[in-house]
Amino acid sequence: MSETSIDQIVSMEVESFRAVLKSDKKSSGTVRQYTESLGQMLMHCGKPPEQLTIEDLQRFKEFLSDKYCENSMYYRVVAVNQYTERMLHRPDLWIRPPQMVKKTHFPLSEDEMRAIQKAADDTRMPLRNRALVDVLYYGALRCDEVSHLLLSSLDLNMNRLRVECGKGKNYEIVNLPPEGIDSLKAYIRKERKPASSTEQALFINKDGKRLAHNGLYRLTVELAHAAGVTKKVHPHLFRHTCATHMNAHGVPITQIQKHLRHKNITTTVRYISDTAEEIRDAVVSTFSRKELKGPMRPIPPDPAPMPAKPSDLAYAAPGALTHEDILRARLEGKIDTVTMESMLAHMDQGPAEQAPKISKVPALGYQ
Repeated sequence: MSETSIDQIVSMEVESFRAVLKSDKKSSGTVRQYTESLGQMLMHCGKPPEQLTIEDLQRFKEFLSDKYCENSMYYRVVAVNQYTERMLHRPDLWIRPPQMVKKTHFPLSEDEMRAIQKAADDTRMPLRNRALVDVLYYGALRCDEVSHLLLSSLDLNMNRLRVECGKGKNYEIVNLPPEGIDSLKAYIRKERKPASSTEQALFINKDGKRLAHNGLYRLTVELAHAAGVTKKVHPHLFRHTCATHMNAHGVPITQIQKHLRHKNITTTVRYISDTAEEIRDAVVSTFSRKELKGPMRPIPPDPAPMPAKPSDLAYAAPGALTHEDILRARLEGKIDTVTMESMLAHMDQGPAEQAPKISKVPALGYQ
């Protein structure tokens, strides 16, 4: 069989599989990833689908293990299993996917985020790149959602946009701060030059056509490198960064969930990472050997009842005791909480003709 005929077979199978996935309302990202994986498998095996064997797929799995990490390999194996089950009706060709590895994302700090925004201002297309970074960060959009934005998706007067291609085909409204809206307006007014009047994509490349997923990925990597950020930066990291920064500024988790458009709040929790400063402060406050001062000093429990002594903090002549004296006595365990509160209340009422010594505070309650 010639190479040309293999290419034709791969093309036909990929298009058939794409049609099935689209009929299932799969997201554009899933469709792209599954069809690319199918084409990769068919080209690697080099034979028509009806001639595939389990040995062919096992060899393809070995090829993937040499080239990809566990998580990338997992999705490619799942895509192939979907194809053999649904298109070929061959359950005997099922191969076990690898175990997914849970990865810890290290979001960008606020200083790193500002450095990337500044780096975008120094590029060949500064207005477009700054608007892209702002939409990724402020809007917490996914990569495919950004690449599928249209001019008609924007509602600049209301500081918001509509996500036309969300995960699971959800259509949601995303709010943006004035900074993000201003960068979008500047890009559209001065730098967006489509190749034709029919091009409606919001973000376009230097040729005037829609900015593809790969182009957006490369751009974020280049901006991070130019900004001196050593972390592994990719478009989805800006989504994690947005959630982490909102949490650090005290935004309730339910509002972060709505902004990220998560159906399950546990997903939002996984997106939020404590900053290095927060972790450092928590460790220091927990294990520091330094004596705490002021209100942070631990208060001892109420002491057991003991007889009052004439020398123990009796109400004396006006001005003889201060609030600090009474609080110090409580911290040293000489009086209990009820006695302390009673003494402070008495002092706040002003000087009395004769203040009795406190030996026992009468119980309060309805008589």
